Amino acid sequence: MTKGKNLEEAPPRFGTNLGILLEMFDEYQNDPSSVSDELQVLFSNIQSGNSNLKGVSNADATVVKNLMRLVDNIRQYGHLKADIYPLYKPKRDQQIKLTLEDFNLTEEVLKQLPASLVSDHYGERLSNAFEAITEMQQTYQGPIAYEVSHINNTEEREWLKTTIESNVKRDFSTEERIELLKSVARVEGFEKYIHKKFVGAKRFSIEGVDALVPMLEQIIKISNENNISDIEIGMAHRGRLNVLTHILEKPYEMMLSEFMHTDPMKFLPEDGSLVVTKGWTGDVKYHLGGTKITERFGNKQMISLANNPSHLEIVAPVVLGKTRAVQEVTEGVNKPVQDFNKALAILIHGDAAFPGQGINFESMNLSNLDGYSVGGSIHIITNNRVGFTTEPYDSRSTTYATDVAKGYDLPIIHVNADDLEACIEAVELAMQYRQKFNKDFVIDLVGYRRYGHNEMDEPTVTNPMLYKEVKGHPSIELLYGKSLVEASVITEQEMNAIFEEVNEKLRQAHDRIDKSTVNTDSDMRMPQTVETGYDKIDTGVSLERLKTLNDNMLTTPEGFTVFNKLQKILERRNDPFTKDGLVDWGHAELLAYGTIIQDGNPVRHTGQDAERGTFAHRHALLHDVENGAQYVPLQNIEGAKSSFDIHNSPLSEAAVVGFEYGYNLHNHQALAVWEAQYGDFANMAQMIFDNFISSAEAKWGEKSGLTVLLPHAFEGQGPEHSSARLERFLQLAAENNWTVANLTSSANYFHLLRRQAHYLGTDKMRPLIVMSPKSLLRNNFVSDTIDKFTEGGFKAIISNQYKKTKVKKLLIASGKVAVDLMTELSKNPNDEIHVIRLEQIYPFPKEDIKAIIDDIKGLSEIGFVQEEPQNQGSWHYIYPLLNEIKPEKVKLSYYGRTHRAAPAEGDNEIHKIVQSKLISEALNI
Repeated sequence: MTKGKNLEEAPPRFGTNLGILLEMFDEYQNDPSSVSDELQVLFSNIQSGNSNLKGVSNADATVVKNLMRLVDNIRQYGHLKADIYPLYKPKRDQQIKLTLEDFNLTEEVLKQLPASLVSDHYGERLSNAFEAITEMQQTYQGPIAYEVSHINNTEEREWLKTTIESNVKRDFSTEERIELLKSVARVEGFEKYIHKKFVGAKRFSIEGVDALVPMLEQIIKISNENNISDIEIGMAHRGRLNVLTHILEKPYEMMLSEFMHTDPMKFLPEDGSLVVTKGWTGDVKYHLGGTKITERFGNKQMISLANNPSHLEIVAPVVLGKTRAVQEVTEGVNKPVQDFNKALAILIHGDAAFPGQGINFESMNLSNLDGYSVGGSIHIITNNRVGFTTEPYDSRSTTYATDVAKGYDLPIIHVNADDLEACIEAVELAMQYRQKFNKDFVIDLVGYRRYGHNEMDEPTVTNPMLYKEVKGHPSIELLYGKSLVEASVITEQEMNAIFEEVNEKLRQAHDRIDKSTVNTDSDMRMPQTVETGYDKIDTGVSLERLKTLNDNMLTTPEGFTVFNKLQKILERRNDPFTKDGLVDWGHAELLAYGTIIQDGNPVRHTGQDAERGTFAHRHALLHDVENGAQYVPLQNIEGAKSSFDIHNSPLSEAAVVGFEYGYNLHNHQALAVWEAQYGDFANMAQMIFDNFISSAEAKWGEKSGLTVLLPHAFEGQGPEHSSARLERFLQLAAENNWTVANLTSSANYFHLLRRQAHYLGTDKMRPLIVMSPKSLLRNNFVSDTIDKFTEGGFKAIISNQYKKTKVKKLLIASGKVAVDLMTELSKNPNDEIHVIRLEQIYPFPKEDIKAIIDDIKGLSEIGFVQEEPQNQGSWHYIYPLLNEIKPEKVKLSYYGRTHRAAPAEGDNEIHKIVQSKLISEALNI
């Protein structure tokens, strides 16, 4: 450390990072000039015994130095010796020095020094350094262990240190203690009743980390005091039934009905305070969520638990997206207005899953990004000390499950799950921090798991040492209840009465269920509104309105300097209105967005490089080349009733797609759009598509209108950036669960987006998957004249005029390969061949295509043309559908690449040969 390196940030009162100061003291002893003048005076006075620090004037420099080292060690490493394990305490190899003896200090010596030498705030209430160091040891090595020394922000780190060390033991009132006992009595009573009455039934019990429920209750209570009216919770299945029952207040009758396979909806509260959606195929009980409107803690609050599949942590970004949507005002504004205090996200993790699942790293990375921040989430790790059957030493490379959060500069505390009052103190600190700094906070709730991974499992087989201790360990309601009895807070009879009251309520609920009404519906028909699908609607916009909108989008503030090459590109967007210019893809999209926000639907568009567009085609956000200022034209147009928002996303997919899905779940009116940089990037978010976007409505009755843009086309860019894996989306397509499109017209894209917006917030709303173009972005064949935008609507197929008496071969193709066919036919016209451009692949426009087939009397062959290999793309989906509608004597042919393991060839020259051959064969009569 040398002069000029801001050493003065380590204050003379020995601030948080004492190690830095000690390092400088060592350097001072070797070379006094190596530190600042201020520190030279300080160190000189300490060495000579003339320090002006109160009470230190006669202190030996070595004593002070050793004390400083001890204080630093306690703050940084005290957690390693903390009392945070209810049982099965791990053996640590580290020999951390945390005692007076380790530093040749004694009680007598420290009693001669002031408490302020340990830290300023101790000087106000403690008599000497010995009392201060004793309290510090109790603070950092008690049932709550703190890890905050890694925090880079000085203000946050100092606040945490001062708050942690200033907090004396929380004084719980008699009423608070009794309520805590009742809370864990309900938690354990529910689990024990289920375990007894439904032997072997899976429930993924909370037992061992029961404190989670009163912790959540306290967070909600504090949120109420801070006027946070919306709580968004995400968690996997461990403890979920208990959270549903005691946090969302799902009646016992509903929960017991699900175990009995009878209809739980008969017991849904009639006052509308609990909302649970239901799909027609359903899901297991420990994946279900719900929304509760309650005044339990004072003001009216909405508490929501997100539906979640078995993919553990995957719900985290969905909850963050929902939270962001709650926090934003998008109506009546040009740009969303966000208030962090409108909603709080609580993410509950498993100890094996938190470091093991990459989605957590992606989600934490969103926490401080402008487009994704929610003002701080509370993370609670329900630490069972075992993942399925795997011990921690086989499931992570870190000391704690929480260590990965350090990389995101998050405060971490570990708390003993059997110390109920310490657990409450932990969440109180977390909420204080969140409210002050609007950043995430991590709580590691360290407990155990009473039974195996599920209640049918015998854990002793794989975890014998752990379960030796578990089997003899009393449950928390008994531990806490007896402690209250010993403290004369309640009597043993009162404790037992609390336990019996819970059991009696469960018995009464059970008795109210008609056990003969077992659900036997195996048809599971989807609702009529879903089955009928979309109507053909007019989505045209008047020329005058489009021209005014276009003028607005091309107007920039006075003095704003657009890059000259870009300015020329933007000016060409006037051509469709002033001469015979064409509207290209990016221009059509922005016109669609503008009209959509004018109609009252907000638009949110995100993706890697989305602001400019991966292929420099969008330019929704402009940069001033002189000063870097930014301007978003769509946030400055006339007549907008809702907001427009666009953000470049981080280089991740799973969390971002999950976030946008969650955003749209809450804001059904918003056209939420996620754009992949290349379509194959969607591979990294496949679980979001599989478990949420494609199936959520069928499983949970959860509706989404998310729009996904996946650049897709075979253009010689190699096996990855050619294919968006169209076949996967078609394989998942059923029951009108989404729309899959591959377009060849900018006007049709305009109308498709407007149709998507039209159905937002309705019973017919569904996601939209677009195989979006790359080279076609600037292909004049795809660009349309402005009159195509002013009338009509989306076309599921585009079929130009044909001579029906001459056509012998009918080709059906989508996207770029359809354009390749049309381009070749324009060079060499052939009336015997007609091409249908299949714009909407799913739902398949069967009747539209059948009408053309029936109209062509001399038809001898129907050919389906695709760029993708035969085992990929649309062929396996579309073959049986075409086979149903083709006349018996008409041949059905496939034109495309052969079966391949990889999507495309890697050599561009080979690509040209293969593509040319494909087109030639398709057009051969």
